[in-house]
Amino acid sequence: MQQADPDAMHVLILYTGGTIGMKRTARGYAPVSGWLEPALHRLSQLQDPDQPPGTMPLSAFGRRITYDVLECDPLLDSSNMGPQDWVRLAEIIGENYDSYDAFVILHGTDTMAWTAAALSFMLVNLSKTVILTGSQIPLVEVRSDALDNLLGALTVAGHYEIPEVCLFFHEQLMRGNRTRKSDNVGLAAFSSDNLPPLARLGIQIDVAWHLIRPTSEAPLRIRPITERNVATLRLFPGIPASVARNVLAPPLRGLVLETFGSGNAPDNRPDLLAAFREATDRGVVIVNVTQCPRGSVRTDYAAGTALAEAGIIPGADMTTEAALTKLAYLLSLDLPHADVRKLVSTDIRGELSRQERRRFSFRERTFVDSVTQVLTRGAVLGSDPEVERALFPVLLCAAGQRGDTAALVRMAEDGINLSAADYDGRTALHLAAAEGHTAAVRYLLQQGADANAVDRWGRTPIEDALQREHGTVAALLADRGGRRRAGSVAAAMCAAASAGSVDELSRLLDNGADPNQGDYDKRTALHLAAAEGHAAAVELLLSHGADPSRRDRWGATAAQEALRYGHGAIAKRLGHTP
Repeated sequence: MQQADPDAMHVLILYTGGTIGMKRTARGYAPVSGWLEPALHRLSQLQDPDQPPGTMPLSAFGRRITYDVLECDPLLDSSNMGPQDWVRLAEIIGENYDSYDAFVILHGTDTMAWTAAALSFMLVNLSKTVILTGSQIPLVEVRSDALDNLLGALTVAGHYEIPEVCLFFHEQLMRGNRTRKSDNVGLAAFSSDNLPPLARLGIQIDVAWHLIRPTSEAPLRIRPITERNVATLRLFPGIPASVARNVLAPPLRGLVLETFGSGNAPDNRPDLLAAFREATDRGVVIVNVTQCPRGSVRTDYAAGTALAEAGIIPGADMTTEAALTKLAYLLSLDLPHADVRKLVSTDIRGELSRQERRRFSFRERTFVDSVTQVLTRGAVLGSDPEVERALFPVLLCAAGQRGDTAALVRMAEDGINLSAADYDGRTALHLAAAEGHTAAVRYLLQQGADANAVDRWGRTPIEDALQREHGTVAALLADRGGRRRAGSVAAAMCAAASAGSVDELSRLLDNGADPNQGDYDKRTALHLAAAEGHAAAVELLLSHGADPSRRDRWGATAAQEALRYGHGAIAKRLGHTP
């Protein structure tokens, strides 16, 4: 038997119980202690016969994954798990954090989304991958989804650094605090209705890197959920106020209120609204989430505004699972009441979508001109300089979005800084570039607008132009030094190369893209084009200086990638000699 591979990725599998490791008993399926780990070692997909126990065969990426199994005592059906079990899992991860590269938690499906959400909040400064998975059918059965789910979770954990608590099921990796169990008979048991999957596993593995949260440089900290006095209440037509009062009675400290539609409740029920107001006045934190699987809480209707007026906090598009565990987590931190209320509706672990601030409509040219005229005469009319600083960027962006060069000229003549950015860091140049308004872009550049201004999402104007396929505008920006961020350029190059899109590659290269810039895994566009067998893309990249000797994070060259996927001619073109 060979020695263990020192470069292997080490994954700790925490087995908590659940369907995946169950066997038939006299009372039905139940988890059996000591059975799972030997069963995994007997599976060829999970055990290389020439390697030490817990060593998987070499992957297609040339990576070796080793794993240890830590079985919890007692093993539990997930319906029996509670906050004390969530805390213990977080503690186990903390105790083993420095010894493993990633963690896979085998868990029952019924409350898996609850555990995933809770762990996402308790594991502060997480910089390693944590994935929960399980199955709808036990591993012991001939037809089961258990092996595919476990293999998928181990593959992601062993090949990608995704510093989040995730849930893997049925070929999809989802953010844990965005999921809910939505099907108890199908194999695609979980959904993430308000956030696309972080990764999809098919013939290829497609990772949505733009959705992945950044890695923390700070050390991991475990902040346990200790507050138990939280609850959920689902509204139904005609709900008695006495029911709400009973649920809200002390010692309750937090409530997740599941409301109708976009966060609505009856606004013709003063008794019910009074019950909520009495509780919020007493210090109970109430969070409003929608009963709908998809969508967000808004205050477009009077029925939703009534809840806000009663002191209830809109929970955006959080799931009930995320909202309740987040509320329990925040209440466990002994924060001031005002801070808890603020943080409940603030994104802290990717659990909710940042709500775009709604703008007034500035589409009417006369309105823009009138407001600009008033503000630029502030000294005479007595307008507030703070108001001017707040409104000028919005007016500029409105003009840029419309391509209203005349309005931009008038504002410049009135002394307004054309590079001023709005609350999202967007400038008039961003908006004009995004809409393809060539004349407006040209004028803004002539007036010295910053071609590399970065908005709150890290986008530059040329990225907006390229995303909307405004080639002429992108060329104008490039001539004035406009550039894309290195990371976004690499991702775009690799995506185009993987798809064999010569036109897209040409456009990127013509706009200054570096053909040797690697992605997250140090794979260049040449690696992807070679792996997919796109000969024309390979030739284009070579003609622009792509280096065939570049190696990805696993040490592979583009020629080796071509050989691995059966593209011998391309491998030879890249310098491989048999």
